[in-house]
Amino acid sequence: MMSRQCVFIDNKNGAPSLPPPAPLPSLIPYNEGSIRALSRRNRVYVYRDFLLSKFPHMTSSSDTTCNILDVAGGRGDLSWILHNIDGINSIIADPRIPNHKSLIKSTEFLLAHPEEAAVRAVEGVVTHQPLAKLLPRLIENNNCNGQTHLSTPFHLRMHVDDNLVETLKRVFSSDEHLDDERMGIWDEYWQQETCRIEFNKVVYGGTPSADQSQPQKKEVGDAQKRKQQITNSRNAYDTIQSLDYIAGFHPDQATEAAIDLALFLKIPWSVVPCCVFPREFPNRQINDSRVKNHSQLIEYLCTKHEKIRKETLSFVETATAKNVVLYMLSEDYD
Repeated sequence: MMSRQCVFIDNKNGAPSLPPPAPLPSLIPYNEGSIRALSRRNRVYVYRDFLLSKFPHMTSSSDTTCNILDVAGGRGDLSWILHNIDGINSIIADPRIPNHKSLIKSTEFLLAHPEEAAVRAVEGVVTHQPLAKLLPRLIENNNCNGQTHLSTPFHLRMHVDDNLVETLKRVFSSDEHLDDERMGIWDEYWQQETCRIEFNKVVYGGTPSADQSQPQKKEVGDAQKRKQQITNSRNAYDTIQSLDYIAGFHPDQATEAAIDLALFLKIPWSVVPCCVFPREFPNRQINDSRVKNHSQLIEYLCTKHEKIRKETLSFVETATAKNVVLYMLSEDYD
């Protein structure tokens, strides 16, 4: 018999909600009044599940490492999860500096409190935390001599935009060797892009003090973040050339460029569009009208290739969440 999950309706606004948690042992006080399962941060786990179901080769047992470009990854949650839980080389492409502090703190707490982790791993109640359910997989993939060692994903500090795509069209080749002329074009682009973001001190989730003369508080893992940044021009090019997939979870202004990049490279991709930014992209047209809302944006993006697929992600609460995912598989290029 197929099991069903009960969904309670909030009498105030009719929005679906999960049933309350079962009574907990007194030694676990952290869940009282929790609505953890309704957190917006859980949406990235829904997208992760979608990626692994549609692109199973990401976690195949082959000797070849799968390389994913996480476009406009922002805080870097998706890449951190794919990297530490699934063993996937997910590379963040974002001019902002990622901030993994929250995920690391949550993981360390769950590792230190296994009883609490077991409670939070239970699905179907408001205390559910997807990270807790995936904790055994994280431990298995990061175990070293009985210790769990978390690591930081690589970071391409750059914009994914039309300039990147057009530059790659000028220099990209199926050959691994770049001649001097094409390498010069790429080096010039990379230098300009580096200068463009050099003064961008934004860290996802906050910015440093406006007074740069004052010493800044260093976060745990800052040295590791810097080590994982890809700063060399040729290394950046080789990274893009080696990509197997492109993913974008609410990538904002980079949405269209992420799709264009994947179509140019002819690799599988998936993007969950969010904001439209009609003033920044006034030339987008659909049915002789400017693209001004989300539904128009979806329709416009689908015109880029006849085999673009569309599905809906199952977020717990979707009243305002943008949960339409566009994607293409390898066979769609045949």
